[in-house]
Amino acid sequence: MIRGFRDRIGTMIDRGAQHLDIDSSNCICYIDGFRYWIDIGYLKLTSSGLRDPAGFVYMPCLKFMHLEQVVWDTHLDTVISGCPVLEELTLLRDPHDKYKALLVRTQSLKRFRLLPLRNGYVRSRVKCTLEIDTPGLEYMSLGDDHIDSIVVKNLTSLLVVELDIKFVAGFAVHFDTWNLTKRSEIISDFLNGISSVRHMIIISAKTVQAFDHYSKAGMIPKFNNLSCLQAVFRSYLLQFLPAFLECCPNLKHLLLVLHPEEMDEGLKLTDVPRCVSSTLECVEIQEKLELEEGKMKATSYFLGNSAVLKKLILSPTAYDHRDVLESEIWEKVNKLKKRSPGCEIIIRAMEED
Repeated sequence: MIRGFRDRIGTMIDRGAQHLDIDSSNCICYIDGFRYWIDIGYLKLTSSGLRDPAGFVYMPCLKFMHLEQVVWDTHLDTVISGCPVLEELTLLRDPHDKYKALLVRTQSLKRFRLLPLRNGYVRSRVKCTLEIDTPGLEYMSLGDDHIDSIVVKNLTSLLVVELDIKFVAGFAVHFDTWNLTKRSEIISDFLNGISSVRHMIIISAKTVQAFDHYSKAGMIPKFNNLSCLQAVFRSYLLQFLPAFLECCPNLKHLLLVLHPEEMDEGLKLTDVPRCVSSTLECVEIQEKLELEEGKMKATSYFLGNSAVLKKLILSPTAYDHRDVLESEIWEKVNKLKKRSPGCEIIIRAMEED
Protein backbone atom coordinates (compact mmCIF):
# COMPACT_ATOMS: atom_id res chain seq x y z
CA MET A 1 0.00 0.00 0.00
CA ILE A 2 1.29 3.47 -0.88
CA ARG A 3 1.94 5.43 2.32
CA GLY A 4 -0.90 7.84 2.96
CA PHE A 5 -2.91 6.47 0.02
CA ARG A 6 -6.28 6.52 1.78
CA ASP A 7 -5.57 9.94 3.27
CA ARG A 8 -4.89 11.33 -0.20
CA ILE A 9 -8.19 9.96 -1.46
CA GLY A 10 -9.96 11.44 1.54
CA THR A 11 -8.37 14.82 0.87
CA MET A 12 -9.56 14.78 -2.76
CA ILE A 13 -13.08 13.85 -1.68
CA ASP A 14 -13.11 16.63 0.93
CA ARG A 15 -12.12 19.10 -1.80
CA GLY A 16 -15.20 18.14 -3.81
CA ALA A 17 -13.77 15.66 -6.34
CA GLN A 18 -16.57 13.92 -8.21
CA HIS A 19 -14.54 11.80 -10.65
CA LEU A 20 -12.27 9.13 -9.16
CA ASP A 21 -10.04 6.80 -11.24
CA ILE A 22 -7.69 4.51 -9.29
CA ASP A 23 -5.29 2.16 -11.08
CA SER A 24 -3.02 0.13 -8.82
CA SER A 25 -1.98 -2.48 -11.37
CA ASN A 26 1.49 -2.85 -9.85
CA CYS A 27 0.11 -3.87 -6.47
CA ILE A 28 -3.31 -4.44 -4.91
CA CYS A 29 -4.30 -1.37 -2.92
CA TYR A 30 -7.20 -2.07 -0.59
CA ILE A 31 -9.71 0.71 -0.18
CA ASP A 32 -11.80 0.55 2.98
CA GLY A 33 -13.23 4.04 3.26
CA PHE A 34 -15.35 4.16 0.09
CA ARG A 35 -18.58 4.10 2.04
CA TYR A 36 -18.02 7.80 2.75
CA TRP A 37 -17.70 8.90 -0.89
CA ILE A 38 -21.08 10.57 -0.97
CA ASP A 39 -20.21 13.15 -3.67
CA ILE A 40 -18.55 10.84 -6.21
CA GLY A 41 -20.42 10.62 -9.53
CA TYR A 42 -17.87 8.54 -11.50
CA LEU A 43 -15.77 5.71 -10.04
CA LYS A 44 -13.23 3.53 -11.84
CA LEU A 45 -11.12 1.00 -9.95
CA THR A 46 -8.48 -1.11 -11.69
CA SER A 47 -6.57 -3.92 -9.96
CA SER A 48 -7.70 -2.59 -6.60
CA GLY A 49 -9.27 -4.12 -3.53
CA LEU A 50 -12.63 -3.26 -1.99
CA ARG A 51 -12.87 -3.82 1.74
CA ASP A 52 -15.71 -2.60 3.91
CA PRO A 53 -15.77 -4.19 7.37
CA ALA A 54 -18.89 -2.27 8.36
CA GLY A 55 -20.86 -3.86 5.52
CA PHE A 56 -22.43 -0.52 4.67
CA VAL A 57 -22.08 1.43 1.42
CA TYR A 58 -23.85 4.61 0.40
CA MET A 59 -22.82 6.61 -2.67
CA PRO A 60 -25.98 8.60 -3.48
CA CYS A 61 -24.50 10.53 -6.44
CA LEU A 62 -22.68 7.69 -8.21
CA LYS A 63 -23.95 7.21 -11.78
CA PHE A 64 -20.99 5.50 -13.48
CA MET A 65 -18.96 2.64 -12.00
CA HIS A 66 -16.17 0.68 -13.71
CA LEU A 67 -14.64 -2.19 -11.71
CA GLU A 68 -11.75 -3.95 -13.44
CA GLN A 69 -10.08 -6.97 -11.84
CA VAL A 70 -11.10 -5.83 -8.38
CA VAL A 71 -10.45 -8.10 -5.39
CA TRP A 72 -13.56 -8.20 -3.24
CA ASP A 73 -13.82 -8.35 0.52
CA THR A 74 -17.44 -7.34 0.23
CA HIS A 75 -20.26 -8.56 -2.02
CA LEU A 76 -20.93 -6.70 -5.26
CA ASP A 77 -24.60 -6.63 -4.31
CA THR A 78 -23.71 -4.63 -1.20
CA VAL A 79 -21.92 -2.01 -3.28
CA ILE A 80 -24.65 -1.73 -5.93
CA SER A 81 -27.46 -1.52 -3.39
CA GLY A 82 -25.77 1.55 -1.92
CA CYS A 83 -25.81 3.37 -5.27
CA PRO A 84 -29.47 4.39 -5.78
CA VAL A 85 -28.87 6.41 -8.99
CA LEU A 86 -26.31 4.12 -10.66
CA GLU A 87 -26.91 4.16 -14.43
CA GLU A 88 -23.84 2.47 -15.95
CA LEU A 89 -21.84 -0.49 -14.62
CA THR A 90 -18.82 -2.16 -16.23
CA LEU A 91 -17.27 -5.30 -14.74
CA LEU A 92 -14.10 -7.17 -15.58
CA ARG A 93 -13.75 -10.04 -13.11
CA ASP A 94 -10.56 -10.85 -11.30
CA PRO A 95 -9.66 -14.52 -12.07
CA HIS A 96 -8.91 -15.03 -8.37
CA ASP A 97 -12.33 -13.83 -7.27
CA LYS A 98 -13.54 -16.14 -4.49
CA TYR A 99 -17.26 -15.43 -4.77
CA LYS A 100 -19.53 -17.95 -6.47
CA ALA A 101 -22.20 -15.41 -7.35
CA LEU A 102 -22.26 -11.93 -8.84
CA LEU A 103 -25.58 -10.22 -8.20
CA VAL A 104 -26.55 -7.15 -10.21
CA ARG A 105 -29.86 -6.00 -8.76
CA THR A 106 -30.92 -2.41 -9.19
CA GLN A 107 -33.85 -0.36 -10.44
CA SER A 108 -31.75 2.50 -11.82
CA LEU A 109 -29.18 0.72 -14.03
CA LYS A 110 -29.48 1.45 -17.77
CA ARG A 111 -26.19 0.10 -19.19
CA PHE A 112 -24.26 -3.01 -18.12
CA ARG A 113 -21.08 -4.48 -19.60
CA LEU A 114 -19.29 -7.66 -18.57
CA LEU A 115 -15.83 -7.63 -20.15
CA PRO A 116 -13.71 -10.70 -20.98
CA LEU A 117 -10.57 -11.43 -19.00
CA ARG A 118 -7.52 -9.71 -20.45
CA ASN A 119 -5.59 -12.97 -20.48
CA GLY A 120 -7.82 -15.57 -22.11
CA TYR A 121 -5.57 -18.38 -20.87
CA VAL A 122 -6.15 -17.62 -17.20
CA ARG A 123 -8.83 -19.75 -15.58
CA SER A 124 -11.19 -18.55 -12.90
CA ARG A 125 -10.65 -20.38 -9.62
CA VAL A 126 -14.32 -20.90 -8.77
CA LYS A 127 -17.49 -21.50 -10.75
CA CYS A 128 -19.50 -18.32 -10.76
CA THR A 129 -23.13 -17.48 -11.51
CA LEU A 130 -24.05 -14.01 -12.74
CA GLU A 131 -27.57 -12.87 -11.91
CA ILE A 132 -28.91 -9.71 -13.55
CA ASP A 133 -32.20 -8.31 -12.21
CA THR A 134 -32.54 -4.81 -13.66
CA PRO A 135 -35.99 -3.70 -14.89
CA GLY A 136 -34.64 -0.41 -16.27
CA LEU A 137 -31.72 -1.91 -18.22
CA GLU A 138 -31.58 -0.74 -21.85
CA TYR A 139 -28.14 -1.96 -22.97
CA MET A 140 -26.31 -5.15 -21.99
CA SER A 141 -22.98 -6.49 -23.27
CA LEU A 142 -21.73 -9.91 -22.16
CA GLY A 143 -18.22 -11.07 -23.03
CA ASP A 144 -16.92 -13.39 -20.29
CA ASP A 145 -16.70 -17.13 -20.94
CA HIS A 146 -15.50 -17.77 -17.40
CA ILE A 147 -18.98 -17.24 -15.99
CA ASP A 148 -20.48 -20.68 -15.39
CA SER A 149 -24.08 -19.55 -15.85
CA ILE A 150 -25.98 -16.32 -16.49
CA VAL A 151 -29.43 -15.70 -15.04
CA VAL A 152 -31.45 -12.72 -16.27
CA LYS A 153 -34.67 -11.43 -14.73
CA ASN A 154 -37.09 -8.59 -15.41
CA LEU A 155 -35.28 -7.17 -18.46
CA THR A 156 -38.46 -5.49 -19.62
CA SER A 157 -36.75 -2.34 -20.96
CA LEU A 158 -33.93 -4.03 -22.89
CA LEU A 159 -33.20 -2.37 -26.23
CA VAL A 160 -29.72 -3.60 -27.21
CA VAL A 161 -27.80 -6.74 -26.30
CA GLU A 162 -24.24 -7.65 -27.37
CA LEU A 163 -23.20 -11.29 -27.01
CA ASP A 164 -19.68 -12.69 -27.12
CA ILE A 165 -20.18 -15.84 -25.05
CA LYS A 166 -20.37 -19.56 -25.71
CA PHE A 167 -22.34 -20.45 -22.56
CA VAL A 168 -19.64 -22.90 -21.46
CA ALA A 169 -17.01 -21.94 -18.89
CA GLY A 170 -13.43 -23.13 -19.21
CA PHE A 171 -11.06 -24.23 -21.95
CA ALA A 172 -11.45 -26.78 -24.73
CA VAL A 173 -15.03 -27.49 -23.70
CA HIS A 174 -17.04 -29.01 -26.53
CA PHE A 175 -20.75 -29.67 -26.78
CA ASP A 176 -21.85 -33.26 -26.42
CA THR A 177 -25.13 -34.94 -25.55
CA TRP A 178 -24.51 -34.76 -21.81
CA ASN A 179 -23.42 -31.16 -21.98
CA LEU A 180 -26.42 -30.17 -24.08
CA THR A 181 -28.79 -31.74 -21.58
CA LYS A 182 -27.07 -29.97 -18.71
CA ARG A 183 -26.98 -26.57 -20.42
CA SER A 184 -30.30 -26.52 -22.28
CA GLU A 185 -32.33 -25.17 -19.37
CA ILE A 186 -29.76 -22.45 -18.60
CA ILE A 187 -29.62 -21.29 -22.22
CA SER A 188 -33.40 -21.51 -22.59
CA ASP A 189 -33.98 -19.31 -19.54
CA PHE A 190 -31.37 -16.82 -20.75
CA LEU A 191 -32.84 -16.53 -24.26
CA ASN A 192 -36.35 -16.16 -22.89
CA GLY A 193 -35.04 -13.50 -20.53
CA ILE A 194 -33.73 -11.35 -23.40
CA SER A 195 -36.52 -12.15 -25.87
CA SER A 196 -37.96 -8.62 -25.72
CA VAL A 197 -34.75 -7.05 -27.10
CA ARG A 198 -34.97 -4.85 -30.21
CA HIS A 199 -31.35 -4.85 -31.42
CA MET A 200 -29.07 -7.89 -31.08
CA ILE A 201 -25.35 -7.88 -31.84
CA ILE A 202 -23.61 -11.26 -31.93
CA ILE A 203 -19.93 -10.40 -31.92
CA SER A 204 -18.39 -13.84 -32.42
CA ALA A 205 -19.28 -17.04 -34.22
CA LYS A 206 -18.94 -19.06 -30.99
CA THR A 207 -22.23 -17.58 -29.78
CA VAL A 208 -23.97 -18.59 -33.02
CA GLN A 209 -22.47 -22.05 -32.66
CA ALA A 210 -23.87 -22.29 -29.13
CA PHE A 211 -27.33 -21.35 -30.44
CA ASP A 212 -27.00 -23.93 -33.21
CA HIS A 213 -26.12 -26.70 -30.75
CA TYR A 214 -28.86 -25.61 -28.36
CA SER A 215 -31.48 -25.64 -31.14
CA LYS A 216 -30.86 -29.37 -31.47
CA ALA A 217 -31.87 -29.92 -27.85
CA GLY A 218 -34.49 -27.22 -27.35
CA MET A 219 -36.46 -24.51 -29.09
CA ILE A 220 -35.09 -20.99 -29.52
CA PRO A 221 -37.79 -18.52 -28.41
CA LYS A 222 -39.30 -15.93 -30.70
CA PHE A 223 -37.73 -12.48 -30.66
CA ASN A 224 -40.89 -10.68 -31.72
CA ASN A 225 -39.56 -7.18 -30.99
CA LEU A 226 -36.22 -7.68 -32.73
CA SER A 227 -35.91 -5.30 -35.68
CA CYS A 228 -32.11 -5.19 -36.11
CA LEU A 229 -29.64 -8.09 -36.02
CA GLN A 230 -25.86 -8.06 -36.47
CA ALA A 231 -24.25 -11.49 -36.45
CA VAL A 232 -20.98 -13.22 -37.25
CA PHE A 233 -21.38 -16.55 -39.04
CA ARG A 234 -18.75 -19.02 -40.05
CA SER A 235 -19.55 -20.40 -43.47
CA TYR A 236 -20.26 -23.88 -42.12
CA LEU A 237 -22.94 -22.37 -39.85
CA LEU A 238 -24.87 -20.78 -42.73
CA GLN A 239 -27.12 -23.83 -42.82
CA PHE A 240 -28.41 -22.68 -39.41
CA LEU A 241 -29.17 -19.15 -40.64
CA PRO A 242 -32.77 -19.73 -41.86
CA ALA A 243 -33.69 -21.51 -38.61
CA PHE A 244 -32.27 -18.65 -36.57
CA LEU A 245 -34.06 -16.03 -38.67
CA GLU A 246 -37.29 -17.97 -38.16
CA CYS A 247 -37.10 -16.77 -34.55
CA CYS A 248 -37.03 -13.12 -35.69
CA PRO A 249 -40.42 -12.73 -37.42
CA ASN A 250 -40.34 -8.92 -37.58
CA LEU A 251 -36.70 -8.34 -38.48
CA LYS A 252 -36.08 -5.32 -40.74
CA HIS A 253 -32.31 -4.83 -40.75
CA LEU A 254 -29.65 -7.55 -40.96
CA LEU A 255 -25.88 -7.18 -40.98
CA LEU A 256 -24.19 -10.50 -41.68
CA VAL A 257 -20.44 -10.96 -41.25
CA LEU A 258 -19.21 -14.16 -42.90
CA HIS A 259 -15.86 -15.65 -41.96
CA PRO A 260 -13.75 -16.37 -45.04
CA GLU A 261 -13.12 -20.09 -44.61
CA GLU A 262 -13.98 -22.38 -47.52
CA MET A 263 -17.68 -22.47 -48.36
CA ASP A 264 -19.34 -25.87 -48.54
CA GLU A 265 -20.11 -26.44 -52.23
CA GLY A 266 -23.13 -28.56 -51.27
CA LEU A 267 -24.68 -25.89 -49.06
CA LYS A 268 -28.26 -25.07 -50.02
CA LEU A 269 -30.35 -22.42 -48.30
CA THR A 270 -33.88 -23.50 -49.10
CA ASP A 271 -36.06 -22.62 -46.10
CA VAL A 272 -37.44 -19.08 -46.24
CA PRO A 273 -38.52 -17.72 -42.83
CA ARG A 274 -41.22 -15.09 -42.47
CA CYS A 275 -38.88 -12.15 -41.98
CA VAL A 276 -36.94 -12.91 -45.18
CA SER A 277 -40.07 -13.09 -47.30
CA SER A 278 -42.06 -10.24 -45.80
CA THR A 279 -40.26 -7.84 -43.42
CA LEU A 280 -36.54 -7.53 -44.26
CA GLU A 281 -35.84 -4.09 -45.74
CA CYS A 282 -32.05 -3.81 -45.54
CA VAL A 283 -29.35 -6.50 -45.64
CA GLU A 284 -25.62 -5.88 -45.45
CA ILE A 285 -23.22 -8.74 -46.12
CA GLN A 286 -19.55 -8.54 -45.22
CA GLU A 287 -17.51 -11.40 -46.62
CA LYS A 288 -14.45 -12.30 -48.64
CA LEU A 289 -15.45 -11.74 -52.24
CA GLU A 290 -15.45 -14.87 -54.38
CA LEU A 291 -17.12 -14.55 -57.77
CA GLU A 292 -17.09 -18.20 -58.76
CA GLU A 293 -20.42 -19.85 -59.52
CA GLY A 294 -22.20 -20.87 -56.35
CA LYS A 295 -19.95 -18.87 -54.02
CA MET A 296 -22.29 -15.91 -53.47
CA LYS A 297 -24.82 -18.03 -51.60
CA ALA A 298 -25.90 -15.50 -48.97
CA THR A 299 -26.28 -12.69 -51.53
CA SER A 300 -28.27 -14.93 -53.85
CA TYR A 301 -30.47 -16.16 -50.98
CA PHE A 302 -31.62 -12.72 -49.83
CA LEU A 303 -32.00 -11.22 -53.31
CA GLY A 304 -34.05 -14.18 -54.48
CA ASN A 305 -36.37 -14.48 -51.48
CA SER A 306 -36.87 -11.02 -49.95
CA ALA A 307 -40.05 -9.50 -51.35
CA VAL A 308 -39.82 -6.10 -49.62
CA LEU A 309 -36.04 -5.68 -49.65
CA LYS A 310 -35.16 -2.03 -50.29
CA LYS A 311 -31.39 -2.17 -50.00
CA LEU A 312 -28.70 -4.84 -50.28
CA ILE A 313 -25.22 -3.70 -49.30
CA LEU A 314 -22.17 -5.76 -50.20
CA SER A 315 -19.05 -4.92 -48.20
CA PRO A 316 -16.37 -7.25 -49.55
CA THR A 317 -13.30 -7.98 -47.44
CA ALA A 318 -9.94 -9.48 -48.49
CA TYR A 319 -10.45 -7.89 -51.90
CA ASP A 320 -7.68 -6.92 -54.30
CA HIS A 321 -8.85 -4.49 -56.99
CA ARG A 322 -5.86 -5.49 -59.12
CA ASP A 323 -7.35 -8.96 -59.63
CA VAL A 324 -11.05 -8.16 -59.98
CA LEU A 325 -12.62 -5.13 -61.61
CA GLU A 326 -15.64 -3.54 -59.97
CA SER A 327 -17.50 -4.00 -63.24
CA GLU A 328 -17.05 -7.77 -62.87
CA ILE A 329 -18.70 -7.65 -59.46
CA TRP A 330 -21.68 -5.76 -60.82
CA GLU A 331 -21.96 -8.20 -63.70
CA LYS A 332 -22.13 -11.18 -61.34
CA VAL A 333 -24.58 -9.55 -58.94
CA ASN A 334 -26.90 -8.36 -61.70
CA LYS A 335 -27.22 -11.93 -62.97
CA LEU A 336 -28.73 -13.04 -59.66
CA LYS A 337 -32.50 -13.39 -59.40
CA LYS A 338 -34.07 -10.43 -57.59
CA ARG A 339 -37.53 -10.85 -56.04
CA SER A 340 -37.91 -7.21 -55.01
CA PRO A 341 -37.69 -5.16 -58.23
CA GLY A 342 -37.12 -1.92 -56.34
CA CYS A 343 -34.15 -3.23 -54.35
CA GLU A 344 -31.09 -0.97 -54.51
CA ILE A 345 -27.76 -2.79 -54.61
CA ILE A 346 -24.76 -1.00 -53.13
CA ILE A 347 -21.16 -2.16 -53.32
CA ARG A 348 -19.07 -0.36 -50.74
CA ALA A 349 -15.43 0.65 -51.08
CA MET A 350 -13.24 -2.43 -51.38
CA GLU A 351 -10.47 -3.23 -48.94
CA GLU A 352 -7.24 -4.99 -49.77
CA ASP A 353 -6.37 -8.08 -47.75
